Amino acid sequence: MSLSDLLVDTCIIGGGAAGAYAAYRLHQLNHTVAIVERGPHLGGHTVTYRDPIITNNQPIDYGVTWLQNLPVIRDAFAHYNIPLVTEKIDYAIDMFDFATGESITPIPANETIAALDRYETLLAEHPYLEIGFEDLPDPVPEDLIAPFQEFMHKYHLDGLLNTFSSWLSGLGEWPDYPTLYVMKYLGTDYLAGRLRLGWVRPQSHDASEIYRAMEQELRATQTMLFNSSVVRVDARDSAADRVVVDVATVDETRKQSISTCRRRIHAKTLLFAAPPLPDNLEVLGLDERERSLFCQFKDPWFYTALIRVDGFPNDTFLENHGKNRPFHRPGLPAVLAFRPTDVSGIVRVTVGSTSRGLSEAEVEECIRAGVDSVRRRLGGGNVSDSEILVVRDHSPYTLTVSGVAVAAGFYRQLSALQGHRRTYYTGATWDTHHMPQVWMVTDQVLQRHLLPGLLGVRG
Repeated sequence: MSLSDLLVDTCIIGGGAAGAYAAYRLHQLNHTVAIVERGPHLGGHTVTYRDPIITNNQPIDYGVTWLQNLPVIRDAFAHYNIPLVTEKIDYAIDMFDFATGESITPIPANETIAALDRYETLLAEHPYLEIGFEDLPDPVPEDLIAPFQEFMHKYHLDGLLNTFSSWLSGLGEWPDYPTLYVMKYLGTDYLAGRLRLGWVRPQSHDASEIYRAMEQELRATQTMLFNSSVVRVDARDSAADRVVVDVATVDETRKQSISTCRRRIHAKTLLFAAPPLPDNLEVLGLDERERSLFCQFKDPWFYTALIRVDGFPNDTFLENHGKNRPFHRPGLPAVLAFRPTDVSGIVRVTVGSTSRGLSEAEVEECIRAGVDSVRRRLGGGNVSDSEILVVRDHSPYTLTVSGVAVAAGFYRQLSALQGHRRTYYTGATWDTHHMPQVWMVTDQVLQRHLLPGLLGVRG
């Protein structure tokens, strides 16, 4: 076991969308970084499947796929000369109850359009929701604290029941969430992409391309520790100039054995860009102030997969909605939707659970049950048995707190943690799970907090 020391401006824990983008921006600003990432590459929820036989090496995204056409996206992709193309999600949608086979009754288009106009008008009343939670007014408006189902009833948004049931399927028990979280997820930029501007994606149809490009650029002058975990963090409270991060990296390249390399990173600042869950935060040695906030988060579980199956339609989303359940939420755990990909016969699957995390075997069991439901829906014979190609756990998909906590100033207190004990935080928890919003809130954290913090650190 070897031990080596690294000296950097910022140590970033987590190399997903937030951590990768933070490293990219800090690199542009001539700061040194070290990224500690559990996986083998940057990108987090952006995952792409290739197979020389099954897909002829054609990429298939089964995490992040379409992106909002925003400057933060266009600028980063232009920096790496990655061309973008505009697309609209114009697939047909077949909504039915996978448990019973019953179709969901369509809502007249005029009712949906009128309700959507009302929702957009209401959304415009809260422009501070555009980036992060830091600019929430005090007190937080009652509408944002109320459960979303009450908000829907108050403003006569029933015409959006099917639409919200579709768009929010991965968000867990969204009718019970404070309205704040739904408005963050279905924000102004999201609606613009859905309804008017369309989406963008790399011309290659490989969403991971941007993170490979970032990795290649950063590798030349920055430190990236993949297949690595933080063992402990010291000196967050001491008078020393730097936080000390002890990292273990697993080396699986040796044919006969797996070795572990230990490194010690000395950093002026620490940026935590992983989900703020107890298991992830334990190494920080939380104080009571930190622990009292982070312990309030609740999360649903969300999984994606790719399957090879014959007989599914190539131009239709097949969505699971509970016909006789409140807000058409399906009984979970279960498949949420089957969606076609760019390769005929390869289908993208989403699976949700709100009560507990699922093993991979349990996710696969949900998928097989979902395929059986589609087979019954389509009349049987032409739908083959499915081959599950890959499964990915995207949990926690959305971390939320209660409306009572929001009203009591939770996000004001969370924002005040930025810089506390030399540690800063970013990621989807500080905004929502869309990649552009993760990037924008990360830049906000850097500009408002971390960069001023670096200026105030000796050495």
